[in-house]
Amino acid sequence: MLLTFTLLLWAGTALKVIQLLRAPDDRLLRTVASGLATAAIAFTVGRHPVEAWLDGLYPGIPSLVRNLGMTAAFYLVLAFFVYSTKQHRQAIREMFRHRAIVGGLLALAVLTWALAPADVRVDPRAASYEGFGYATVFQALAALATLYSVFHALRYGVHRARRARRRHLRIGLSVLVVGLVGALLANLLSVVMTLMGLVLPPDAPAMAAAQLAYVVVILFGIPGVAFGLAYPIVAGMAAATPVWWRHWRQHRALSPLWREMNRAFPALTLRRTIGAVRPWSIHARRYRRACEIRDGLVMLAPYYPAEEREDTEGTATTERYAARLREALRARAEARADGSEPVGGTITTPALQNGLGGGMDADIRWLVELSTALHRGQVVESG
Repeated sequence: MLLTFTLLLWAGTALKVIQLLRAPDDRLLRTVASGLATAAIAFTVGRHPVEAWLDGLYPGIPSLVRNLGMTAAFYLVLAFFVYSTKQHRQAIREMFRHRAIVGGLLALAVLTWALAPADVRVDPRAASYEGFGYATVFQALAALATLYSVFHALRYGVHRARRARRRHLRIGLSVLVVGLVGALLANLLSVVMTLMGLVLPPDAPAMAAAQLAYVVVILFGIPGVAFGLAYPIVAGMAAATPVWWRHWRQHRALSPLWREMNRAFPALTLRRTIGAVRPWSIHARRYRRACEIRDGLVMLAPYYPAEEREDTEGTATTERYAARLREALRARAEARADGSEPVGGTITTPALQNGLGGGMDADIRWLVELSTALHRGQVVESG
């Protein structure tokens, strides 16, 4: 179970990193990605092969990374709530205070761990059950830092869950709150066990019961937090799948028309900027391709035949537009070959009169029809 959960954490981290590469300035995305990464690292170092290898490098490294990683993960959950609910300046000030408190406690914990003997560093939790010492101080400081982060994250989480309107967001936040309650109880039990170790022997029945309760609560708490953070994202992606699929099909259907426009006017290709537009996104690629086609149709206007022919209803069909477009493209190719002037005089492209101008989505739907008709005519001509 722990292995599966660890793999899921790494999968979630990889997904967030990919999204972060597309939007490097997204603070909330950075926070979620960092939280998943720290939790994944904390669980990974607890796996036996990794733990044995790290202990061979320096005794106690796995226990230190595990404690710091889980505290950092809950601190980043708190940061996610603060950044998503507060104004930028208020969030910066509040996170400075949280960072000072959590960072101070962890700094003292690391100092205590560094001063402890090797057998204590390897397993400070077990050593803390044997009485007061470095292990007890380390466990208490680490638990207090985690409790502080979990408590404030839980406070924000309850507030956000009550005010959430979207169903998938409300479900995710509710599960997250349950997970945070579990984490809070687990860390309270950790403090209690540390204090019990001062007065009870390690094999006391109360210690065994507390350890079992800790394991049960933490096994529900950590997955609850991870699921609560991931569910709204996954649900949102699932809801957006039909839109993504439609945009992908439209982007592909525009290819014949876009290739002709690009061949006729290579300089009209828009620069692919990296930033908020997310150039790898199919939505951005579809939008950019439609813009390039529209620019090409405008530039192609003087190359249309001088006479505009209409059908019996007085409006040209898509097939008629495609036929006239092929004539204009041939005229443009001949003009580029011999350096002559446009052949058709000052005529506005019929596509702009009857096809475009109803908004980007309507424009793209019409351009898809035109591209399909153009491709169909090219197949007939080549056949």
